Amino acid sequence: MKNAVRFAFVLAALCTPAALVAQVVGHAAEERSTQGSYPISAHEILWQKEREVDSFAASHPEIFTQARLRKSTAWGFVVGSTYTWYADSLTGGLSRYTVNSTCRAVGTHCYVFVEDANWGTRVTQAGVDAVVNAFDNSTPADPSKGIYQTDVDTFGNPPDVDNDPRIVILILDIRDGGSPSAFIAGYFYSFNEIPKSTPGYSTSNEAEIYFLDCNPLDLVTNIQSGMSTTAHEFQHMIHWNYNKLGDTFINEGCSEIASVICGFPLRDQSLFANEPNHYLFDWRRTNLTLVLNDYSRAARFTLYLKEQFGAGLLKTIVSTNLTGSARLDAALAAYSPPTTRRFTDTFEDWIVANILNDTSVDPKWGYTYSSVAKVTPKIFFNPNVSSTTESVAAIGAQYLSFRNGTQLSTTLSSTFPSSFWVRAVETGPAGKRVLPVTLGSSFDELAFGTGYTDVTFVVGDIDVTGPYNITYSSTGTASGAAELKWDLTEPTGYLGNSAGDTVCVQFDGASGARLDSIRVALRRTGSMNGGIYRYTGAIRPTPLGVLLAPVSVTGTSTPPSPYPVPWPNWGIADIHSLNIDATQPFAVALACSGTSTVGNRVMVTVQPSPIPHSFTYVTGTSPNWYVYTYNGDTTYFYIMRAYVSIPTAVGRETIELIPSSTRLLQNFPNPFNPSTTISYTIGERAQVTLKVFDVLGAEVTTLVSKVQDAGSYQISWDGRNSRNQEVISGIYFYRLQAGSFSKTEKMVLVK
Repeated sequence: MKNAVRFAFVLAALCTPAALVAQVVGHAAEERSTQGSYPISAHEILWQKEREVDSFAASHPEIFTQARLRKSTAWGFVVGSTYTWYADSLTGGLSRYTVNSTCRAVGTHCYVFVEDANWGTRVTQAGVDAVVNAFDNSTPADPSKGIYQTDVDTFGNPPDVDNDPRIVILILDIRDGGSPSAFIAGYFYSFNEIPKSTPGYSTSNEAEIYFLDCNPLDLVTNIQSGMSTTAHEFQHMIHWNYNKLGDTFINEGCSEIASVICGFPLRDQSLFANEPNHYLFDWRRTNLTLVLNDYSRAARFTLYLKEQFGAGLLKTIVSTNLTGSARLDAALAAYSPPTTRRFTDTFEDWIVANILNDTSVDPKWGYTYSSVAKVTPKIFFNPNVSSTTESVAAIGAQYLSFRNGTQLSTTLSSTFPSSFWVRAVETGPAGKRVLPVTLGSSFDELAFGTGYTDVTFVVGDIDVTGPYNITYSSTGTASGAAELKWDLTEPTGYLGNSAGDTVCVQFDGASGARLDSIRVALRRTGSMNGGIYRYTGAIRPTPLGVLLAPVSVTGTSTPPSPYPVPWPNWGIADIHSLNIDATQPFAVALACSGTSTVGNRVMVTVQPSPIPHSFTYVTGTSPNWYVYTYNGDTTYFYIMRAYVSIPTAVGRETIELIPSSTRLLQNFPNPFNPSTTISYTIGERAQVTLKVFDVLGAEVTTLVSKVQDAGSYQISWDGRNSRNQEVISGIYFYRLQAGSFSKTEKMVLVK
């Protein structure tokens, strides 16, 4: 399935029902945002039956030879051929049903059939032609090569149970529950590879067949979503040809990268970034929430393999009949050109790359793919840490980051020292470097706080029999404080919450910290009242645990539209005198009163995030806690910030942490008319250009061209070119270049 989409299914389960939509107030006018459509994975529904099928196929290879003898000729379909295929009802208990269909196109590598009931309504010839073109001829990565040849070149050949080199693509309304907000965009099911003469398989199609959805997926307006899924699922078909019982992690990782190699986006990496300390090869398919982290981790690790060794290694991995680290070791040993690196070496370099991500320090310690989020470490704002023990997962990694203070001295130890691999990743004005750390010995960094402002200890457990414990302690001089926030941009609007609703933001704790103050971006003059609570760790039944302190914030102005940058109307609550413990996760909640145009509201921004931190208690017909999303792929963030202080002999101070990486966010609103806002962050001082292009690649205008310091930025585009002329409606692209970073996003102007 499309990689970014399965996380959206989880959000959809948390978001408001169709009758309950968010009112989003933009720069000048009030809009209503609908909940869009979210593709989800079919594999978590089919896996138990697929395991039975694959086990049977692996132990009875003779059935495929017999099948080809019985079917000695190709299908020979032509446009207009009719056929009744079997498909799957993927709700409740699995069941097979028949689909009457007609062949609407014959490509070089595919037959495209369309369910008769949807022809001329949900599916037109334009959609069919788009599918054929993507599968046979052109991908975003290579206009001269389609998904079929790209996947075959990278992973190997598909099976051929039907004696026909073409793949059957059946476009139909997949029976996935009928919800427009959570649907299955497409799937491959190994059941159809078993000859129908086999007992229990009479409903097999006995064909290389792929199912592609047409409701709500629109194959004209959203062809990339369907084709990203197709690249992913076609790899599964190829993988099945070589490995009937291969491990899920490697199979799914290859499918994730199949989409990337075809030019479709990498699955959002925030899921893995927030759970790096987990067994690498785990696959939690019975937990529809945590399995999304496994997809994210598999995508990250396989991307690293592809970038380090080339796409050719993937074909070697697919054809190697082992599992886990043994499979990767065998593939690396057999790979040409020869390499001395093996799984353990690769894993050790990978866990450094996940926090450093800078190939200029060493090609092994970063990614060339532009949007790979760094992992989230355990952060210490006070270098004085008493003896603490952490569990490190087998083939997992723990990250311990020190970011405030001076004269750092740290000792790490374990009763199983041979299980661990430890490095110190240091960054700051003096540069970036990675140093070995000896367990049981003091690691001293005298330049901490001056030359190196961030020292992160990367602790990898390289023993598959783990988890094992690591113990650490640290000393130094504490200083400063930090701002905790999730939003990356200035406000872009506010939600039309009703009176009685509650808005809430959850924050992670910081070692040794006390709450200093709360700042809230408010829409207008007036107050909002609420409290600071211990976070329960879950959205439902409530994220609000024990009340730590009441809080009130007051706005002093009502900024005009378009909204000014920086935002001027902050409500501030100074609570340092309450000495509130901020070492554990906490939440700030404020109640809405009055109406959306009279009572005050918290401003929001919208940005990609598979892990929500902003929650809303919605009153009305379905009172409960919800997460608001926009267009299915981004999340609304209430702009609340918490400041924590580290008590020291010299008092307290408050500083803002600059972004650690360069990022380009999706413009908002999108589609837009007449203007839109583009937000981005710069991780370090660089020459920055931000340009707009039309669909032919011609430059429309330059929005930014100057050196910028590390920080968060926003720029508006009013739909005019460099000659101050209004441009026509259509699709446009904007590209950010900052140093070696380059990324392009799409936006739509609708007049």
